[in-house]
Amino acid sequence: MRVVAIEWLNSYQGTTGWKTMEDCALDALVSRSVGWLLHDTDQYNVIIPHMIQPGEDARIAAQGRGDMTIPCAAIVKLSELADPTCQASASVRG
Repeated sequence: MRVVAIEWLNSYQGTTGWKTMEDCALDALVSRSVGWLLHDTDQYNVIIPHMIQPGEDARIAAQGRGDMTIPCAAIVKLSELADPTCQASASVRG
């Protein structure tokens, strides 16, 4: 899987109280999300920021957490990042 950073337009709720129509915001928020690209289709991209990839002898399947579905129509920019997969050093393992 590729690791990507996605910049996308996000909607938001300005205030919860009543206000005049002229005071309603016209802005959209630009959000940024990073993760492994699980699905890449013409309509949407799905990324997962947290992933478990057990070894061949493990008793669990590969798993992901925190999946985010982003419609392609909202994507401003998609950039591929270097894969951060690495082995922990002996000093980190303790």
